[in-house]
Amino acid sequence: MLDVGGLPRVFWWVWVSTLVARTGAFVAPFLSYYLTRSLGHSAAFAGFVAALNAVGAGVSAVVGGVLADRVGRRATLLGALVASAVTLVALGLVHSVALIAGLAFLAGLANNATRPATGAIIADIVPSADRGRAYSLNYWAINLGFSVAMLSAGAVASHGYTLLFVGDALANLGCAVVVFFTVPETRPVVDAGSAAASGSSDAATERFGQAGSLVDVLRDRIFLGFLGAVLVGAIIYSQAQTVQPIMMGQDGLGPGAYGAVAAINGILIGVLQLPLTTWMRRYTHGTVLAASSLLMGAGFAVPLLISVTGHPMGIYAASVVVWTIAEIGNTPPQMALGADLAPAHLRGRYQGMSTLAWSVAGIVGPLVGGWALSAVGASAVLWASLALGAAGVPAWLLLDRRSGARVAALRAEEERLESSLSVLSVVPLAAVGDAAPEPACP
Repeated sequence: MLDVGGLPRVFWWVWVSTLVARTGAFVAPFLSYYLTRSLGHSAAFAGFVAALNAVGAGVSAVVGGVLADRVGRRATLLGALVASAVTLVALGLVHSVALIAGLAFLAGLANNATRPATGAIIADIVPSADRGRAYSLNYWAINLGFSVAMLSAGAVASHGYTLLFVGDALANLGCAVVVFFTVPETRPVVDAGSAAASGSSDAATERFGQAGSLVDVLRDRIFLGFLGAVLVGAIIYSQAQTVQPIMMGQDGLGPGAYGAVAAINGILIGVLQLPLTTWMRRYTHGTVLAASSLLMGAGFAVPLLISVTGHPMGIYAASVVVWTIAEIGNTPPQMALGADLAPAHLRGRYQGMSTLAWSVAGIVGPLVGGWALSAVGASAVLWASLALGAAGVPAWLLLDRRSGARVAALRAEEERLESSLSVLSVVPLAAVGDAAPEPACP
């Protein structure tokens, strides 16, 4: 099992808030179903609404990151959670086509703004050496909460689809309450008096103050390489909700079979996330990400074996097992490496750009995958997945070599300026960083 001791107390409250929010994540998985089956809209309109939601999420990834750096992580997170609750309730009450479309965009805008702020908070309070397991634990909470949401969504929907929207909104407000009472502002800022007393240079002081912009992020060649590798992997992963279900239908498997196969993903993450993360800690992030990239591509290529075995259900189940293991090895190390590459004063923006890469993949992946499935056939799509996964191996290994010195320099700079940093909170910095005495949620 994953060692959960020694992490800051505030991290566990972030963990709890994540779990609370995800246990009510009803709307996104059922939005298209609600629009077509309950309101009687066309599949084309449902797809248009989903695309608008994804565009809003992409915009908020950048905006949320900027706000997390400028106004603070806590304020951005609380504002996004409350805004998300309001837009979700409104979306569940309106029937006008224009209002549904507009609110879907706003819901994506509000909901995804929480991600850069949460990622930055974890990077602020958890030392670099422990970030991998911290992000792994938070990712586990996301999947654990989502599993609870999916198990309870049917019962909630049986009393009316409006309750799905209300339940999701209440979960967001519950998360906001936890954050409001337990999570301080963690954005690093320089206290001018302390900086002067410690002899910190003006340039260094400025870097940890309010200076910096998205332009600085876009000039970072190492991080741009990181984003490119993230985007390719995310496009492969996007097949899980698009190309693979379509292929299962083409192979004669109905919705029940898809649901049973998809459930394997959540079960495996719940069981394997913590022990696999412990085992992977002996390797560098780049090494784990390279292996996960190859495994991800291979996982989505497994259905090529259907023509050999003639058993599509078992083959698709095996496919999910393989790419789920790859997912476990991909997401937490990717988040940790992204955080390690970010200067402290730009963590929100760096987290936002990482989130944007996933949002772009959520739009590009289904469009390209759906087109390729129709134009060149399933086999070509599966071979392309394997090729993309293999291409990620040298990309991650090269990034691992190039980022080592960069990460070490950033950590050294933070240590040199540690005496100049303060946290904008009534909670002292020492209290924010103290490890919880017990390795469990408070």
